[in-house]
Amino acid sequence: MRKIPLLLLITTGMMAITSCSHHHSGIHIDEKKEKMVGSFEVKRVKFQNGLKLLILKDESSPTFAYQTWFEVGSRNEVIGKTGLAHLFEHMMFKGTKKHPDGKFDSILEQAGVEGENAFTSNDHTVYIQELPKEHLDLIVNLESDRMVNLVVDDQSFKTEREVVQNERRYRKENSAEGTLYQIMFETIFTDSPYHWPVIGYEEDLNSMNAQDAREFYQRYYSPDRATIVVVGDVNENEVIRLVDKAYGSIQAKNTPNGIIKRDTEQTAQKRKKVPLNIQNDKLWMAYRIPEATHPDAPVFELIQGLLSDGMNSRLNRALVNTGISTSASSGSFSMKDPGIFVFMTDLQKGKNASLAEGIILREIEQLKNKPVPADELTRAKNVIRFHFYEQLSTAKGKANFLGDNETKFGNFEAGLRMREEIMKVTPEQIMSAAKKYFNTTNMTVLTGVPKK
Repeated sequence: MRKIPLLLLITTGMMAITSCSHHHSGIHIDEKKEKMVGSFEVKRVKFQNGLKLLILKDESSPTFAYQTWFEVGSRNEVIGKTGLAHLFEHMMFKGTKKHPDGKFDSILEQAGVEGENAFTSNDHTVYIQELPKEHLDLIVNLESDRMVNLVVDDQSFKTEREVVQNERRYRKENSAEGTLYQIMFETIFTDSPYHWPVIGYEEDLNSMNAQDAREFYQRYYSPDRATIVVVGDVNENEVIRLVDKAYGSIQAKNTPNGIIKRDTEQTAQKRKKVPLNIQNDKLWMAYRIPEATHPDAPVFELIQGLLSDGMNSRLNRALVNTGISTSASSGSFSMKDPGIFVFMTDLQKGKNASLAEGIILREIEQLKNKPVPADELTRAKNVIRFHFYEQLSTAKGKANFLGDNETKFGNFEAGLRMREEIMKVTPEQIMSAAKKYFNTTNMTVLTGVPKK
């Protein structure tokens, strides 16, 4: 659902230490060094074609993580073509003009790739690898090749569409959580592209063809929509030289996003009962909250920490320890456009969802009317800080943090500033945000019940 909460206290300032312009093979680029955490520094390079490159040197292992973040997701789709961004992510593993189908994977396997993967979200599509340090040149050439030379033919399109349809059946239709997840977004968002599932609708997938995929590729797979993140035992100048050589001549497309609709304010509570293949009730409650860049965003991270991080969290004590639920969680989907804060709980046998709803509403009232005690606030902040450092303990985790924040905020430093803001959140801010957003007219409740 959501990634580990990525939050923390950072003591280092985030000043640009050096800033210069170079000419590598005739391509003008800006370079900056930015502080990250502790002694880590990130080199940011912007190429003339709009490509961004972030390099974090970390010699703790003779390997590196290589991630490519494209600013395109289901948010960029149109009605009737839902699921195209994710389906296209699958197409990226097919053949290019240079490397026939299957070659990309086998070359990387031969080189000892770890964690080769990709994922599509509402806001972006990401391609991920980790390799031994001597194979930097290899991955740069393979990734730059598939940015421009992908072969999108009818046969490969049909094959991948079938794979995605099966994934859809497995993830949505045969999964109670998948079904609730989809219905929740469809119910809350009416005009915004967040309304439809990232994996798309079956009928849209069935009616699409290879030409749709080719047009999507032409429009959105472009250096000016891409951020490459390299973290590990690498030489910064060597990374810049290789990336410049491989990607430098690729033309920017500067495709506009077009008009992406946003939802109007919710003015009345929404409720749905959903019959599912389950034994016991499930309750999902959600409230609309602002986008990731909003000043209130850090407060929701702390609310999540207080309510459902750890054995001692409020929902765990109120629902799980009392024998009402088997599990309880909460968290924010914070995105480019306004998102949601969700409460989820699975009930014990014989307990019904309305009982849990009453308890969650009582916890929300507490947040609105009673300042959180200092020791409890400190506990939540410490847990959040630990999760953040835990994420940064691997090259992949560091790359993920940099890529996610660079694409969400426009620069990863805003992600670091957000961690600082989380550590400053006061009991008054929590009360104020709870009163402002967690109100009945802004609420959507889904009850999953066993099919008769």
